[in-house]
Amino acid sequence: MSAATAWSVRVGPLTVDRIDEVLEIERLSFTDPWSREMFRSELQVGGGTYARMAERDGRLLGYSLAVLVADEAHLGNLAVHPEARGIGVGQLLLDDLIAAARNRSAARVTLEVRGSNERARKFYYRNGFIDVAMRKNYYRNPVEDAIVMLRSLRGG
Repeated sequence: MSAATAWSVRVGPLTVDRIDEVLEIERLSFTDPWSREMFRSELQVGGGTYARMAERDGRLLGYSLAVLVADEAHLGNLAVHPEARGIGVGQLLLDDLIAAARNRSAARVTLEVRGSNERARKFYYRNGFIDVAMRKNYYRNPVEDAIVMLRSLRGG
């Protein structure tokens, strides 16, 4: 990503008033998208939900939702609008989550990803994640296993 692009994308809190934009990106990104109520529930619940967005010039480019509990950050959803892919938006969102997890003394970040989603898996591998387990028939539409990935935030 160029310096000009990096400076023009802002990462900040994701709020419920951006749900329509989130749903558009969600539908363009996943075959089994989260519903409006799933997003609303995540954004309105207190406690450990960590919801962030990346935007440029007021346009939502991507978002992430995670739960920070005890010593773990679990990334539930990260998506970037197809027109904004390849410029580092996903990286900014992931870096933001990792920094927040470290600030809360988390030991690890975990996530699930479709086994067939090679692009996402390569992205996470480049960011220090490893495969640690498989969840059979985790996804629907189509039914597919999930690969559980983990990145340690501490040595060892």
